Amino acid sequence: MSVCAAAGQPGGEDWRPPWPLGVVGGKKPTGGEALQAPAIGEGLCVRVGATAPLHAPRSSLGAYPAGRVLTLFFSVLAGLAFVRPCLASQLLTVGASAADVALSGATVGEPKTPAGAMFSNPAGLVLFDETTADFSAGISFAKTGVDASAPPAYEDENSFLVLSPGFGVAVPRKGRWHYGLAAYGSVGTKFDFEADPAAGVDHSFLSEAGIFTLAPGLAYRISDRLSVGGAINPLFGLLKMRFTQQDIPFKYKLTGPGIQGMFGLRWEPRDGLALGVGVRTPGRVWMDGTMPVGGSQQDVDLELEMPAQIFSGITTRMGERATVSVAFRWTDSSSFGDSPIEFELMPDVSLPFVPAAEDEYAVSVGVEYAWSELLDLRLSGVHSNAIVGTEGISPLIFDTEDYRLGAGFGLNFDHWSLDFMAGHAFEGTRDVAANEAAVLPGTYSVEGHILMIAATWRR
Repeated sequence: MSVCAAAGQPGGEDWRPPWPLGVVGGKKPTGGEALQAPAIGEGLCVRVGATAPLHAPRSSLGAYPAGRVLTLFFSVLAGLAFVRPCLASQLLTVGASAADVALSGATVGEPKTPAGAMFSNPAGLVLFDETTADFSAGISFAKTGVDASAPPAYEDENSFLVLSPGFGVAVPRKGRWHYGLAAYGSVGTKFDFEADPAAGVDHSFLSEAGIFTLAPGLAYRISDRLSVGGAINPLFGLLKMRFTQQDIPFKYKLTGPGIQGMFGLRWEPRDGLALGVGVRTPGRVWMDGTMPVGGSQQDVDLELEMPAQIFSGITTRMGERATVSVAFRWTDSSSFGDSPIEFELMPDVSLPFVPAAEDEYAVSVGVEYAWSELLDLRLSGVHSNAIVGTEGISPLIFDTEDYRLGAGFGLNFDHWSLDFMAGHAFEGTRDVAANEAAVLPGTYSVEGHILMIAATWRR
């Protein structure tokens, strides 16, 4: 990526960063290796819903899309649902409902909504003993910043506001079967930094990406205390990039379908205690598009490896009114680094989806208190590590160690509920030294807020 300073060391008049095409973090490829370009955009964010807490009576603790129209539909839906500040590494979503996100996704053992069950543990569909549907909308605000140390005059911030819808449905059938359907995003980012020729940065940086799913699932109650579930996750991926590298402008938009699976288990060893495990299988998204080059178009392809995930959690009743939930999540997000973007007319250029990617480990804790039959109060926190390695950080993709707080409340009526939540991600920073930088050394920062409202209907 070409970055020229206007003056001086790291800034002389003709100064360029000491990383030619194919160098990441100052490491040159050895003979025969494909060139690894400095940086590229990454995967989502989203959320949605609500049902009864443990203490309430309603709770139960005892191939390519066909045609341009379909592609356009998913593109519009994905554009609405993808990018929001996620309660995890900032690139990975923590949950899929207002009530579940208010508890920071700690509801693996006791999902609050059909969407929450489909996100982390489809065995939780058995909790809904009547037809239940949750619909939600989130408004997310995120602010990212770059304060470069070379060229030292470059500094920019990017703020954006995004509306994110979602839904989930659970339908009990005769016997022990329960069916579900949910729509949510699981991975997403957006970065947009302007050029500043006066500071020595001649070109802008834009990356926007996300993965969206519309997932059917089912669950089976083996006994009163044990249930299992599974889901098929058809995926739709979107990746939009604009940057310049070695004076070559890169501008492309990739879309395409994918597939992933999930299964889960839920066990109540005694009244007031629930344990849950969810496993998302490795998956794949096949995206393609075109990019202008030399007056013509070249094909651009990405075969994205979707990471495996393991969710585990416990929910326990503390007295008559309070419940406490704790959850742990591991994500094989290092697989994002094994997914190169390939260019038809530039076979030696290979851009990893997430450069120097690392696995994610997230821990969340949530507390819910039944103030009355009408009102439930929720408070939570989550911590996770960054998944973008230091040598992969650039204005196109970065994250930080993540600390977030969430809070919310639910209003319960006879056949429906309203849930509200607000979350804050504390500002995190990453310092990148000149000998580690993929593009610009300096300080990178992220912080964000989210507001969600959801309605849940039961028949």
